[in-house]
Amino acid sequence: MKPYTPAIDLPRGIDRAAFLRDYWQKKPLLMRSAMSAKAFSLTPDELAGLACEAEFESRLIIEHPDSAWEVRHGPFAGDDFATLPESHWTLLVQDVDKYLPDVARLMEGFDFVPTWRIDDIMISYASDQGGVGPHTDAYDVFLMQAAGRRRWRLSFSKYTDDDLIPGLDQRILSHFRIDEEWVLEPGDVLYLPPGIAHWGIAEGECMTYSLGFRAPSQQDLAADWFQHLVSLADARRLIDPADLQLDSLAELSEGAHEEASKLLDTLPSTRSTDYRLWLGEYLTEPKPQFHILPPDEAWSAPDLDGWLAQGRDLSRHPFARMTWSRLGNEEVVLFSQGESRRFHGEMTDAVRLIAERRQFGARELGRLDAPLETLRDLLLELLNAGILEPQQED
Repeated sequence: MKPYTPAIDLPRGIDRAAFLRDYWQKKPLLMRSAMSAKAFSLTPDELAGLACEAEFESRLIIEHPDSAWEVRHGPFAGDDFATLPESHWTLLVQDVDKYLPDVARLMEGFDFVPTWRIDDIMISYASDQGGVGPHTDAYDVFLMQAAGRRRWRLSFSKYTDDDLIPGLDQRILSHFRIDEEWVLEPGDVLYLPPGIAHWGIAEGECMTYSLGFRAPSQQDLAADWFQHLVSLADARRLIDPADLQLDSLAELSEGAHEEASKLLDTLPSTRSTDYRLWLGEYLTEPKPQFHILPPDEAWSAPDLDGWLAQGRDLSRHPFARMTWSRLGNEEVVLFSQGESRRFHGEMTDAVRLIAERRQFGARELGRLDAPLETLRDLLLELLNAGILEPQQED
């Protein structure tokens, strides 16, 4: 039986283009009954089991009766859950999509937003009145109600770090003005752009899936870009200008400024090809725990041809991050796992397919107008790097 592939039903009168134009990174959107209950298969006990595993990043957030907040970090043991209060606590598990195919499949429903930004799917279970407190996120998020009911309160005020509760291992606002309020039920989806303060409180037990996106700060980009520039710099030294004047040897002259500028101008600018390559590599760099190992046995051309001839598919490794870009009119580049692979423009459709589709096979590959040898070499390279892998039968 073919696995269920989720789809998002946007509200009437809002198509994909309208969402990008009017809502994406601009304002919230509540989507009632946007997803089927079939999309959410994980149970609370299964989520608790994941939180006991070392490879999962997990947290327990407890609101005590005196309004004090407590944050505990996993991995947890079964006894940790047995001693929790009856209400006012939440369990959160990050990056569940990296390990559970049914959860990763949810991302296929969000193909109307920039997929290269997608970071992970976090799943939370909340006891009655549980939540993580009022807060803001620096990135876009889709909040998918999987089970139970959760009341979401939104505030359109501007908050800064000065508004946070001090000394807490969680970014929780000390005050919150409610401007909008909705109760989400199973299948409802709430989109929130960056910076919109929100506060979710469970009404009874509930589960929520959160699709989060990457949004590097100016500081993040600058730190990595400047480090890259340093790696390109050589041992050339500053020289004096030709117009040295005997009466101003202590002056940092215009000529000295010009010589220093010329020395730095030999490094790439943010308008260069080098910068475009760096950016794609930076944005697809995985978290340290999600580096991919090559397969135990290398793939050969006959292996690949035989696999595709059987009508079998190739799928992206769940840890793999991908995007692609054009370089001028004659070149295209595929980015994955912090690396770039450059090709002639005739490979554009192939590179786009590989970057955009999490699963594909001979049918999709056969529609491409691409050099067969180059395409085969690329697929073999990705298979032998572990970035692509054979799709196993469900």
